Amino acid sequence: MKPLRTAHGEWSLRQGFIVKIEQSGAIHYGEVAPLPDFGTESLLAAQEFLLRRSREPALRVPAKLPCCGFGLSAALAVPSTPRNYAVAGLLPAGRAVLAAAELKLAAGFSVLKWKIGVEPIALELNLLQQLLKRLPSSVAVRLDANGGLDSSQLAQWLDLLSDHPTQIEYLEQPLAVGHESEMALQMQASGVAIALDESLNGPSAELLLGKWSGPLVIKPALMGCLQKQVRSLQPIADRVVLSSVFETRIGLEAALCLADQLPGLKYALGFDTGAAFDDGLNLAQLGPALGPQLRQTYQPQAIWNQLPPLS
Repeated sequence: MKPLRTAHGEWSLRQGFIVKIEQSGAIHYGEVAPLPDFGTESLLAAQEFLLRRSREPALRVPAKLPCCGFGLSAALAVPSTPRNYAVAGLLPAGRAVLAAAELKLAAGFSVLKWKIGVEPIALELNLLQQLLKRLPSSVAVRLDANGGLDSSQLAQWLDLLSDHPTQIEYLEQPLAVGHESEMALQMQASGVAIALDESLNGPSAELLLGKWSGPLVIKPALMGCLQKQVRSLQPIADRVVLSSVFETRIGLEAALCLADQLPGLKYALGFDTGAAFDDGLNLAQLGPALGPQLRQTYQPQAIWNQLPPLS
């Protein structure tokens, strides 16, 4: 596999836990996938809590451990009714984007996501112009900066993006957490939709969910109890973009159970991540659509059997 390149650097290792819960004669599975760079608990904190929880099953999950909260609540959630979803194709950063886009188009993807803020801005702006010329007008592009731009760079991006209103779906988290007011002003002035991602894992997340007028990129595995997410996201589902943290198939199915309960979803899901790791724990090729038939192949016990023991 090739490491994923973002504005935060290369990402070649993913760590987390699969939990197995036996209750009333049934076996349930969940995934705890901490991502401290996004404000979650550390891997060590999650491990310590899960080991304690195995000894004290009635122990409540504290709010400071959102990934543990998601994994445990999802494991015991009532099964949902699967629906059909479009999936956005993930493109690699840098020059590889053009060749990768051709492959995604051939596979049938109609929404593409490209990581920016990785190469020099002049190169990336040029690559985007080339990409947009090659794409059919029916294909939408979303750009993800992972908070890696400064104000000057954001202005340059918006200047280009505003010339392509029908092809650009949104620009995701261009500035770092704490600059939400500036991003809101730039979105209003440019007419380009700006989505929040990393900002939604900070102390102002609840306030932003209610007030942000652009798309909201939600990584279910990082946002705590699944049932609470359903309640908070149902009223704003038309602005929600569900996205991956490179979880296994178990975490993916849990995120889809959340999606099933948000009938107002309109954005393609950001879960084209299965090919990032070659460990056999996820769908290697998800494709441009995800529906009930594919979800019927879900076998959590088979994934569990592949895992190394917790040392």
